[in-house]
Amino acid sequence: MSSPRDPKLAYLLSAQAVRERCHQMLDIARRGELTHFTLDEPRLDTVSEFVLKVTREHYPDLNIPYHSRWRHFDVGEIPRVAELERALSPLPAVERAVSKLDLAVISVLLDAGAGDSWRYVEKSSGKTFARSEGLAVASFHLFMSGALSSDPKMPLRADSKGLKNLTLTGLAEAFQVSDTNPLLGLEGRLSLLHRLADALELAPQYFADGGSFRPGALAKALPISNEKTIKASDILQAVLIGLGPIWP
Repeated sequence: MSSPRDPKLAYLLSAQAVRERCHQMLDIARRGELTHFTLDEPRLDTVSEFVLKVTREHYPDLNIPYHSRWRHFDVGEIPRVAELERALSPLPAVERAVSKLDLAVISVLLDAGAGDSWRYVEKSSGKTFARSEGLAVASFHLFMSGALSSDPKMPLRADSKGLKNLTLTGLAEAFQVSDTNPLLGLEGRLSLLHRLADALELAPQYFADGGSFRPGALAKALPISNEKTIKASDILQAVLIGLGPIWP
């Protein structure tokens, strides 16, 4: 997976393959040959008008915030991202980006269904959070504690050695798991982080960072154009190739 030699496999791990297959499915839908879905294209204008109406009602200036993990980190109107920014401020911009991507990847991978019972009580604010927001805050503080770094001198990072050193007990403590506060799939979450560590080491072209391997190193590995942009297709291919081995 780290370097597909078969051109057919390389093609399947590309945005082009996804687009082409989406168009194939669209053609099948237009012919009315899908078993469970019907495409009613004349209603697209009605749907578009409804989406525009709702959007303008909520964001009349069209300054729409990202729907992403970064907004979860600031749940409860607590500026945790600003706290991270201050802690990273001595670092060069690219190194700040690497650390922030470390956090984002780890937090997203830990964000599976938490169940109805689990809660996370944030010590600094005294507030209680559940579900995705609670998992985001818990993973944020896990990262900030330095528990995912193998280098005590650089705690605000995640690397393969640090991930491998994380134990079930350590993850349970970080997420405040107990008999009265159960978190669904705790073992699976830990296993996922351990498989991430292995995947990082399997794809040094994306994740090598000095003498370590970090998910955020992808920020430095992707090709940047003269216009200071990165192609979405390059990001997708790097994710599919670099992180593919994580999944069973």
